[in-house]
Amino acid sequence: MTIARMVNGTPAGGEPVRTGVSGNEDRDISRLDGDGSRVDGEETRGMGMRQEYTLEGARSEHDDGDLRAVRARHAAGLAAARLLDAPKAAEAHLREALDVGAGAVPADELARWHSQLVMVLSGDAGRETELAEAALRAAEQWDGLSASAATHLTFVAARACHRAGHHARAAALFERPIAADAALYPATEMAVLRGQYGKSLTLTGKYLDAAEQFLEAARLVRTDRTRTELQAELASSAASALDAGGAEDRAQVAYLRAAQLWGELGRIGPRCRCLRAAAWLRYWAATTEPEREQGVAALREVLDELTARAGDAPSPEVTLELEHTHRQLADMRER
Repeated sequence: MTIARMVNGTPAGGEPVRTGVSGNEDRDISRLDGDGSRVDGEETRGMGMRQEYTLEGARSEHDDGDLRAVRARHAAGLAAARLLDAPKAAEAHLREALDVGAGAVPADELARWHSQLVMVLSGDAGRETELAEAALRAAEQWDGLSASAATHLTFVAARACHRAGHHARAAALFERPIAADAALYPATEMAVLRGQYGKSLTLTGKYLDAAEQFLEAARLVRTDRTRTELQAELASSAASALDAGGAEDRAQVAYLRAAQLWGELGRIGPRCRCLRAAAWLRYWAATTEPEREQGVAALREVLDELTARAGDAPSPEVTLELEHTHRQLADMRER
C-alpha cells in the first residue's frame, strides 16, 4: 500500500516491495506516489489535508477551545509542508503532533500522522529499528480502521527488522500476516517478501519452515519468465534450507531445479554448485556401492560439462569451478 493512499485515508492497494533475496534492497517507503502530491503554500494535496497552517486560522475553526487539537493540527500542517524538502523538520513536527494530539483528535487523523512519520523514517538510512517501532505503532493505530493498512505497516516493520538483522523478531512479525494469507501486493513482490521471511527463519534455525516459504515464493513467480533469476535464487535457498533441515530427498530435487534455472540464465558458478550439492546428497543417501557410484557419476557429469565449456569458452569462472569439481570428485572417490 502506498503511503500517499494511506495518509489520504484510502489504504487500499499495495506498496511495492522492492527488496530482493539477492540483497538489492530498497527502502520500504521512500517517496510519495499519490495523485499529484505536492506542497503548495497553505494546501498540501496527497496528504489527506486541506487546512491553513496558522494557529489563528485553526483557532477560528475550533470554537470549542480545544487547544491540544489546535496545536496538534498546526504541527501536522507544518510537517506536511516540509515532508519533501526538510524531512528532519517534518519528523519533529509530526512527533509534536502525535504527542499533543493523542486523545484530542480522531483516531483516523492520528493514524495518518503515524503513517507520515513512517514515511519520513523510511527515507533515513540506518534507522531501521526506529522505523520498525514507528511502523508497529502506526499499525496499532490503523487496527480497526483499515485491516490492509495495519497489515501493510506490520510488513514494513518486519522488513525493517530483517534489514537490521533482528531475524527472530522479523520472523515473528512476518508470521501472522503471512499465515493469514494477506496478499496485499502483486505476486512478484509477495515472492520477495516471502523470501525475506524465509531468510529470517533460516537464520533462526527454522530450516524446514524457511524452505516452505522459499518454495511458496518460487511458486508465485513460476510462470513469469522475466523473474527466472528470482526463481533460481528461491530454489537455491529452498534447497539449502531443506538440506540443513535433514530433508535430503526434497533438497536434491530443489538443487536440480535450481541448477536448471541457473543454466537457463547462463550462470555457471551457481549451476555447478547446485549440481555438486545434488551429487553429494545422492552419494550420502546411498546404501549400496552401485548407488554410491550413481553419486560419483553425477559429479563426473559436472566435470565433463565444465571440461567441454573450458574448451569452447574458457573463463576464470570455468577454471575455478573445474578446480572445485576435480577436488570434490577425488574426495568422493576416496571415501
